[in-house]
Amino acid sequence: MRIDGSTFIMSKRASKGLKNSAETLQKEDVVQAVVIVDSFKGGFHPITYFIPAALVPVVNTPLLDYTLEWLALSSVQEVILFCSSHADLIKEHIRKSKWNELASAMVITVMVSETCRSLGDAMRDLDAKAVIRSDFILVFGDMVGNVNLLPILEHHRKLQKQDKGVVMTMVYKEAGHGYCSRSVDDKAVLTVDSSTGRVLLHNKMKVGTKRINIPLETYSDCPQVELRYDLQDTHVAVCSPAVPPLFSDNFDFQTRDDFVRGLLMNEEILGSTIYWYKLDEAQYAAHVSNWQMYQSVSHDIIYRWVYPFVPDSPFIQDVEPYVFLRHNVYKQKSVRLGKGCLLEEDIVIGENTSVGENTHISHSVVGKYCHIGKNVTIYKSYIWDNVVIGDNCHISCAVVGHDSKLGTGVRLCKGSVLSPGVVLPSDIHLDANIVVCGPLHRKQSLDHDVYKQEKLAEKAYRLLLDETEYDSEDSGQAQKLCGLWLGTSGGDSESESEEELSASNETSDRASPVPDDTYLFFSEVMDSLTRGYDDKLHPDNLILEINSSRYAYNVSVREVNYFVVKALLSLPIQARSADSAPKYLKEFNKMLQDFLPILQNYVRNSDAQHDCLQALEDMASSTDTLHDGLSKLLHLLYEKDILAEDIIMKWYNSGDENSTSTALRKQVAPFIQWLKEADEESDESDSD
Repeated sequence: MRIDGSTFIMSKRASKGLKNSAETLQKEDVVQAVVIVDSFKGGFHPITYFIPAALVPVVNTPLLDYTLEWLALSSVQEVILFCSSHADLIKEHIRKSKWNELASAMVITVMVSETCRSLGDAMRDLDAKAVIRSDFILVFGDMVGNVNLLPILEHHRKLQKQDKGVVMTMVYKEAGHGYCSRSVDDKAVLTVDSSTGRVLLHNKMKVGTKRINIPLETYSDCPQVELRYDLQDTHVAVCSPAVPPLFSDNFDFQTRDDFVRGLLMNEEILGSTIYWYKLDEAQYAAHVSNWQMYQSVSHDIIYRWVYPFVPDSPFIQDVEPYVFLRHNVYKQKSVRLGKGCLLEEDIVIGENTSVGENTHISHSVVGKYCHIGKNVTIYKSYIWDNVVIGDNCHISCAVVGHDSKLGTGVRLCKGSVLSPGVVLPSDIHLDANIVVCGPLHRKQSLDHDVYKQEKLAEKAYRLLLDETEYDSEDSGQAQKLCGLWLGTSGGDSESESEEELSASNETSDRASPVPDDTYLFFSEVMDSLTRGYDDKLHPDNLILEINSSRYAYNVSVREVNYFVVKALLSLPIQARSADSAPKYLKEFNKMLQDFLPILQNYVRNSDAQHDCLQALEDMASSTDTLHDGLSKLLHLLYEKDILAEDIIMKWYNSGDENSTSTALRKQVAPFIQWLKEADEESDESDSD
C-alpha cells in the first residue's frame, strides 16, 4: 500500500506492479470508473457526521461493497474512490477488504480532497490531477445494482462515432409515478429525440409543479420527440474525458443537474451533447441517497430483485452464509432464538445475534452481534451491528445505529433514527426523532442543516431543527428532520400499522428536503428583503431583484408567491425582537409599511391569495408567535385588501382533519365569526 503527499492510496496489486492481462491493454482500453463516495445531498444528515453514507449498512452489508462488487462484475479494471469526508474510515475499509488482496481484479485508488463540497469540485480536482485517460463510468459510493455496465460503455462509444460532441450518456430505468424505488428528490421530465436518443431538455420537477415550459426551438429540428416522466434516475453515467475539463471551465457547475442544464442551454456554444440509455426491466440500479431509498432498496434486496446481490449469496469475505427460509426469512446459523419468539416475514438476522423469548420480528433487518431482550416487538425497522435492546421494547419504522443500547420499555416509532453509539434510558418514548450519541459541534452543521439539541441522557441528544436557521415548507414539525422517510407499505397484521402508515407517509411528504433551487431562491428573497429593509430600498427595485432570482432558479409563479409571503413573514422572526405575538405583529406592521407594494405585486389574484394563506398556515404551524397572532395577522391582511373574504372562508372550510390544521382554525375562529357577522350586517343594511 502506498500513501503519498498527493493523498492517493493504491491497492497492493498496483503498488507491486504485477504483470497481468489488464496491464497489457492499451490505456484507452482500460475500463475506468470514478466513484464519488460523498453524495453531497445530505439525505442521511446528521447520521453522516458519524459514519460516511457509503458505509451505511443495507441488509447488513456496507453500500460501498455493493458498489465495488457491481463494478467488478462489470469488468471494471481501475476504480478511483473520491472522498472528502471520513477518508480514514474509507481507507481502513478498503485496506481490510478483498479489494486490497494481491488477487484482486481491480486496482482501487482512494483520492481525498477535504475542501471538496460538490460533484463539480470533485470533477475539477480530477481534472487538475489528470487521472482520467479515457471514457469512464461515473457512479456514487452508495449505490446498488446488477447491471452489466460494459454494454452501456460500448453504446456510448458507438454514439461518439456518430456524434463527436457526445460527452455523457445518462442511464435511466422505467418507473411510473409513485414507484417505490423512485426517489422523491429525482423526479424529472426528460425530453429526447426519439430517433437518436439525444437529450434535448431536462426539467427537474419540484414539489407541486404541475406544468413545464418547453421552448419550440427545442424540437424544431427533430421529426419525433418523446417526453418521459416515467423514468427513475439511476445516477449512473458514462462520461467522456471532456467532462472534467467542462466542469473546470464552468465553475457554476456544482451538481450533475447543473452540468446537464448548462450543456443543454449552451449546446451550440460548448459543442457538447448528452444522450440517454434505458435499462431493461430485469436490470436494477438505484442510488441510496435518503431514508426512503434505504427502505426501498432493502426491500428489493430481500425480495431478490437485485440478484446476485441477495443475503444468501455473500460476496464479501469472511461472512457466514445465510439460510434462506420460507416467507423471505434469512438468518445465519449462529443466530440464537428464544422460546416463543416469532419471525414473521421479510426478515434478515445477522450472525451471533440472540433473540429473547416471546419476541416478535417482522419486515426488519437485524445486524450482527445484537442482543434482543424478551417480549420485544420489531416492525419495519433496521437494527445495525452490536445493538443491545432491553426487554419489553417496541420498535416500529425506526433505525438503530451500531453499538447502541436501549433500556427496558423503550418505544421508537414513526421514523425515529438513532446514530451509532446512542444509549437510551428505560421507558423513554420517541416518535419521529433523530437522536445522536453526543452534542454536535457548530462546525459539523451545514448552513441549511442546523439543529437545536436536547439532552435526553449522557449518550443521547435529541435533535430539533432550529427554526431561526432553517426554513422548509413544514419546518415547524421539529421532530421531522431533513431527509427522514421511513414508512410502511403493503398489507400488515399489526394493529398500529395503518396509523403508522398514515403518519409515516405524512412525515415523508413534509420531511423531504427542499429542492436546492427552491431553497436558494428563498434565501435570495430573504437576503433581498433584509437588505432592502435595512437600506430603505424602493420596493420596485426589490421586485426586480426577486424576479431576476425567479428566472435564475427557474421557479414557478405560484412558488414565487408562496416564498415571497413566507420571506416577509420570516423577517420579524429573523430580527429576533419578536419573541411574542404582540411584538411580532408590531414588527410586522412596521415592515409592512415599506413592503406592502411587494405584497400587492405578487398577491393579486385568487391563486396567489391561496398561496399566501398556505404560507401563513405553514409558518403558523411552525412558529408559536405566528400561531398565537394568526387571527390578527389575517385581519391585518384583510384590511390591507391583500386577502379577500371569500378566499379566507374557502381556506377556513378546507382544513384537513389533522390536529395542527384543526388547532389553527380554532385559533382564527373569532375572526371568521366577525367576518360572518359583518357580512350579515351588510346584507341587512342593503335590504333596508
